[in-house]
Amino acid sequence: MLEALRTGPYGRCVYACDNDVVDHQVVAMEFGDGATCSFTMSAFTPMEHRRTQLLGTHGFLDGNGTTIRLVDFRTGAEETIDTGATDGASAADGHGGGDDALVDAFLRAVATGDPRLLKSDAAASLASHRVVWAAEEARATGSVVTLAPPCAERREPGAHM
Repeated sequence: MLEALRTGPYGRCVYACDNDVVDHQVVAMEFGDGATCSFTMSAFTPMEHRRTQLLGTHGFLDGNGTTIRLVDFRTGAEETIDTGATDGASAADGHGGGDDALVDAFLRAVATGDPRLLKSDAAASLASHRVVWAAEEARATGSVVTLAPPCAERREPGAHM
């Protein structure tokens, strides 16, 4: 291990090499219907679950990896949902049980031949990855990236893959 650290890529100083991995990023997105969102990622935070906030016209939700708080602006009603997260926040800890749940759902779907057991299909997964790839392209080139719309032909939810 010491030899690998001395001579291999894992022993290099992150600040004195060709490493260009993002450590902080803010992505602003505008959707075809005019809705907007912003995403902030920072490596310089305590090791916690991911935090998600969605602000809408009529309310918001705030998730911290273990609970989701829903607030309705119109009525003032609030609801808190326990996500059932059991593991730690890091990849090594299984992302709050999410990693295991994804693998279990995939294996059940394959074993039974029932794609409805999956929360998203290949098209939805590809769409989310396209957004991330576009964000990386924008970061690396310092430009605004416009994604072409996905294929007009869409399968019905639960259709066989």
